[in-house]
Amino acid sequence: MPLSDKELRRRLAAQPWTSHNIALTDRITTMPGRPDFMETDTRLKALLRVLEFCYRGRLANMRVADLGCLEGGFALALAQRGMNVVGIEARAENLAKARLLKQHFDLPNLEFVQDDVKNFTRDNFGDFDVVLALGILYHLDQPAAWLRQIAGATRSVLIVDSHYAPDDEASLALIDERIAQLSALERIEDGAATYEGRWFFEYGEDAEREDQLWASYSNRKSFWLTKDSLLRAVSSAGFDLVFEQHDYSAALYKHFTIKFPRAMLIAVKGASFIKQ
Repeated sequence: MPLSDKELRRRLAAQPWTSHNIALTDRITTMPGRPDFMETDTRLKALLRVLEFCYRGRLANMRVADLGCLEGGFALALAQRGMNVVGIEARAENLAKARLLKQHFDLPNLEFVQDDVKNFTRDNFGDFDVVLALGILYHLDQPAAWLRQIAGATRSVLIVDSHYAPDDEASLALIDERIAQLSALERIEDGAATYEGRWFFEYGEDAEREDQLWASYSNRKSFWLTKDSLLRAVSSAGFDLVFEQHDYSAALYKHFTIKFPRAMLIAVKGASFIKQ
């Protein structure tokens, strides 16, 4: 049963939202004055187009994991289309907002679990048709190893939306000041592979990690792979096909390649589609 307007206002006042403006009723949204998430978010539209293409519209009952789901907007959107969605979020404050969505919209096919995404394995959570890693990879200190780990729980499609590090100093000088505090280029060994990237300082020893709602959780600095290394790491994680989803960002191509380097990669296990 939907929550009353009075209860919604009380909950929203106690827990200000930071990311997804979701219409809860005709009168109440989570972030008034901001664009409607469901109607305008370009990443959401892009991943929905990918899933419609891959599964030819047969999305109902697919099992989806949303890793680092923040306030739950993506998970809600997929659950409203009939998918069985598990959102995983480490921070209690973000999780409370996500669970408000589940409670208000009363979706039995939507579940939120409090956990570090580093614990996401097939043994712990089972396997999923689709795994979403949206805005989470660049918050980890061992991204290549983590990609292999989550690939083990992915039956068909992994969608990775991530910042990547410039691979030369001239490009580093051009990026947005919000992400400019990257280290010098380094190489890290991961099994038989070597990857390049830069360290990003997330928060200090004196910071309370529960308060860093948009930061890493169990590591205070993260390793941003270069685009070359990012592509190789995803490809070698256990997928037959990896391609970049450009249509959501084409209008801002220079922004997403120079000033704010970011990419959405689609990784596919072909065998799962042969069986369809």
